[in-house]
Amino acid sequence: MVNTKLEEQLKNCQSLLPDQLSDIARSKLNETYQIIRQTDNSIPPVQRKIDVSRTFNKWLISTAAAAILGVTVLASGFVSPAMADALKQIPVLGQIYSLWGENNGDPGVQQAEDFITNVNQSVTHGDVTMNIPTLLFDGTRILMNITTPGNRLASEPNSPPSDANKGAVDTLEVLYKGQSLNAGYEFMDGETASSLMVDVTGTTSIDQTVQFPDQFDLTVNVTLKGYDVPFEFVLPVTKSTPVTALTSEETKHHDNINLQISKVEITPITTQISVEYKTKPGQSIEEMLASIPSKYKGVNGGIIALQFDIVDEHGVQLKPIGAHPLSESYNVRFEPFKTIPSTVTIKPYLVVSEGQAPAGTKGRWEDNNMVKEYIPELETVISVQ
Repeated sequence: MVNTKLEEQLKNCQSLLPDQLSDIARSKLNETYQIIRQTDNSIPPVQRKIDVSRTFNKWLISTAAAAILGVTVLASGFVSPAMADALKQIPVLGQIYSLWGENNGDPGVQQAEDFITNVNQSVTHGDVTMNIPTLLFDGTRILMNITTPGNRLASEPNSPPSDANKGAVDTLEVLYKGQSLNAGYEFMDGETASSLMVDVTGTTSIDQTVQFPDQFDLTVNVTLKGYDVPFEFVLPVTKSTPVTALTSEETKHHDNINLQISKVEITPITTQISVEYKTKPGQSIEEMLASIPSKYKGVNGGIIALQFDIVDEHGVQLKPIGAHPLSESYNVRFEPFKTIPSTVTIKPYLVVSEGQAPAGTKGRWEDNNMVKEYIPELETVISVQ
């Protein structure tokens, strides 16, 4: 049987699981071991795979089985230190575990659990194979992990191709119906840098908001330094979480600002608010901006620089995910609520002063020294339950 070591590692993980598992978790485990037993059979190649040998096909199937087990373990809610160590020894699964697990700085991703979708797609050019094992779509954003076993994907920004950085990520583009979406990514495995987490928003590269349906196809193009042909994936995306969507037509008025929080979306992964600044009848955006006091504007005076906090009825405040966009209409994302609240209050504020990130800080950093000036006249309270 192919990949005997991997099979032994998977079975070792099984021995560390608790006696009591949910029906879903137990079903996934049975599926995993059934896949392993069938790796010597003739199985069709993964969609969009190019020139795949039978040997690599077996490796890919075994890796997919590892991914299923990893997702199952996370979903079971039981990850002991011994289990975590065992998971990290499995090729690719160790990467997936760190991407979706407790080491990820995104609070929503830490709670992904049952909502991860296995897509297990691969594309090969020459001696390099790129994989997208898993993704998650909660109705507000799309998260996926991309891995390239044995290749370092990180390099100095804007560095020209060379033998030293061949195979590093050069560009990454995500398309929905031909429109380029805003997408950020970060390397998740330190010095090896052979996997990255991609976070795709519902905003195009020209700042237009996209309303995703529950099911759609997403195109992902990755170019690597030293390779002329892009690695192209077409991923089937399906919403995998419940969404509580609240809409409001209430507009708050203060200092010539007409603010509407048109929608609040609450999922197990993300809380998102939709912000709109309304013009008066017959008024242009430029005229609206000109009428607003300068303290509300950005450095160049061309945007409204309000930022937002969101709290529940108990005063529990959510941390933001990513930066606050600034335009006439945009979405702001926060960590998820632990439980569905009865009401949410959206509190606009201006940043009076900010703290300084410590030297050498990488990734997400929480500014605990920020001084805010709240604008209570523009607060919006929305009933959830």
